[in-house]
Amino acid sequence: MQRTMTDKIKIINAVFIVALLAFNAFSVEANSAEIPGDLDIKFGGFIKINAALAQKGVNGIDDASGTYNADLLFADDNKGSRFGINAKETRLHATFMRRDTPIGPIKAYVEGNFGAESNADGNSVEAYGSSNTRFVLRHAYVEAGNILIGQTISTFIDPKSFLDILDYGGNSATTFARQPQVRYTGTYQDVSLRLAVENPTSNLGDYDVTDDQRMPDFVGRIDYDPDWGHFSVAGIVRELRIDNGTFEAHKLTGGVIVTASGEIIEDRLELVAQYLRGGIGHYGAFSAFADGIVLEDEAGEKFIDPLKIQGVTVSATVRITDKLRSTFAGSWAENIDTGNNQQKLGTDHSIENVKSFHANIFYDLTDYFMLGFEYKKLIGELDDDTKPDVDRFQVSMIYSF
Repeated sequence: MQRTMTDKIKIINAVFIVALLAFNAFSVEANSAEIPGDLDIKFGGFIKINAALAQKGVNGIDDASGTYNADLLFADDNKGSRFGINAKETRLHATFMRRDTPIGPIKAYVEGNFGAESNADGNSVEAYGSSNTRFVLRHAYVEAGNILIGQTISTFIDPKSFLDILDYGGNSATTFARQPQVRYTGTYQDVSLRLAVENPTSNLGDYDVTDDQRMPDFVGRIDYDPDWGHFSVAGIVRELRIDNGTFEAHKLTGGVIVTASGEIIEDRLELVAQYLRGGIGHYGAFSAFADGIVLEDEAGEKFIDPLKIQGVTVSATVRITDKLRSTFAGSWAENIDTGNNQQKLGTDHSIENVKSFHANIFYDLTDYFMLGFEYKKLIGELDDDTKPDVDRFQVSMIYSF
């Protein structure tokens, strides 16, 4: 009997699947013979779909769900509202755990997403209107005993400060960095000490980001976790440096972050507060402020003047029911050295201060399937005294696996 083209395709697919399963079984058996000790492998992640409508100002890349607050504030006044849907925050991760080794358990972790860090337009169009995204590395580290080596969230950043919000760019005084590092963690009862050396960069505004540093960023953080909640103090010392062949300049700077959180009503109301201050630059406010500026003294010699910023964030998460919760967050960050921020992001303006407000509501359809709605208000003040503001409405679906 003559086979149709559809039947032939089905047969080819079946043969391919059987061959793939056979190859996978052979690989597992071969690997099991080669790898001593036990090895646990876990895969996971989530799919996040965002739909956003931005009004009264949209960033220059035409993305209604623009990643960074700075992008949203540098709006083109000639543009109106924008709507967009994207899935670029979708993440995949893998954990590899080997417990029986001469030095004890060893954990390896790798995670990536599809371009949420990129400032590229989320609506880049390919054939048939698909969005063009790229897979980018978030975490890649090995952890054994008290030592962590690899790329992950900076030790300077307290994960307790991450708010329960949909907005990837976060609050206006958000503190965030993810970079290669070597970290030591020691714990005694309720107190944890973390010390790290981390990859340095210098964001010098008009001179762009440099990697001319001669020393790593030195970071320390102390966490205290009593029954009532959490408290941490983090400090950093870093070198800002530029050596572009024309001139060389360098300067030491540093800053602190204080974070506190706790459940005011058990399982119902949680408060988070954070204060940051100093020369932390790109560690704060998602790079709205430069690390420093390059100036010239009376003798014509160039030097770096570190930029100092400060910021406050307060949030409250209310669990209305076991499946329904809501977060309200207010945040503010400012340039203490007024007029010296050279972080212009390709525009003629720089940010002096920025304020944000978030309000949302989440509903858990299941333990792994969530729907959320969020309103964001973002108000800035630029060096020309203009005060751009953005209203953004976002609906998200998150399916974890």
